[in-house]
Amino acid sequence: MTLPLTPVIAFRPALRQSTPVEKVLKLRRVIQWTMTAVVLLIGVQFSLWVMPHLAGRWPSVSRPPGVESFLPIDAMLGLRHLIHEGTVDAIHPAGLAIFIGICLMSVVVAKSFCSYLCPVGLLSELLGRLGIRLVGRTLTPPRWLDIPLRGLKFLLFGFFAWAVWYAMSPREVEAFLASPYARVVDAKMWLFFADPTRLTIAVLGILVVGSIFVRDLWCRYLCPYGALVGLLGRFAPLKVTRDPEICTDCHSCTDVCPARLQVHTMQRVASIECTSCQDCVVACPVESCLVVRPPKPLGRRVWLRPVTATLVAVGLYLVVIVGFQAAGHWHTSITEEEYHRRLQELDSPLYTHVGGTAMTEEVPKR
Repeated sequence: MTLPLTPVIAFRPALRQSTPVEKVLKLRRVIQWTMTAVVLLIGVQFSLWVMPHLAGRWPSVSRPPGVESFLPIDAMLGLRHLIHEGTVDAIHPAGLAIFIGICLMSVVVAKSFCSYLCPVGLLSELLGRLGIRLVGRTLTPPRWLDIPLRGLKFLLFGFFAWAVWYAMSPREVEAFLASPYARVVDAKMWLFFADPTRLTIAVLGILVVGSIFVRDLWCRYLCPYGALVGLLGRFAPLKVTRDPEICTDCHSCTDVCPARLQVHTMQRVASIECTSCQDCVVACPVESCLVVRPPKPLGRRVWLRPVTATLVAVGLYLVVIVGFQAAGHWHTSITEEEYHRRLQELDSPLYTHVGGTAMTEEVPKR
């Protein structure tokens, strides 16, 4: 007697039809490139704005508020001020909005900022792929070295968190945010990169070359921003989850994981290093074996397709940005005239800070 084949086939995992399997979600890459282009345009516009001011001329373009995304420490101070005083920092409101948006998307879809919106994350990926093309692979430090090195970014973040949330009182935070230095910190940051020292060039060169041979060198070992969103990601309800009942143990997910996680052994990828890039989800040949979903689906299996999870993460970020703009907290309260005056005297001791303290408008007499 011949048994019917239908029941047997029904229990087999459904294989995706696309061959070869793509290793990167196309929408993620589009968003990464778009965000990188936006950041570059902001950098160009800010350069065209700040250079005439520094030369004593009036610029033909306006200051782009998005440049405040390069001021994460100021944004952390702004967040503390918001929590303590209940008011948005009027000097750099866009920086605060961007910081909150990054934290929100990463606390809902685990650490998603790193793999969707961070231009440095894209550069790290591209440099790692270049390394594979050049030498056939990227180097992986041994576990006894890899773990301590990963701790460096948490030490860096811990230092900044201590300085912002413990070492400074609420009044000191308020005074710093209103200080002359804080008012021109974006121009100070621009000068740091526009006129780099030999040490700065050497460090950047080492990071770039090192990232070719060690995947995500900066992101994995040194980025304090990555440490913050990684910690927030531990509380995220949406994480990559594996269904062991239909997993074929093919190791495709582990092979493509940029964080070097043993995804094929995990039921829920809760590692601090996971950026929800979903490379593993796209590479998995079994439909719905790897998905982004909440920890305890109600009633039936609730999960998000790769595109949906991506849109949720980026959408949360955009909601915060649009919300701040609608509330009138996007453009700085500093007038163009004040910027012009201050940038003329940028070399003055008035625009320096030491140990988290900055001078007031009245320069102490020597």
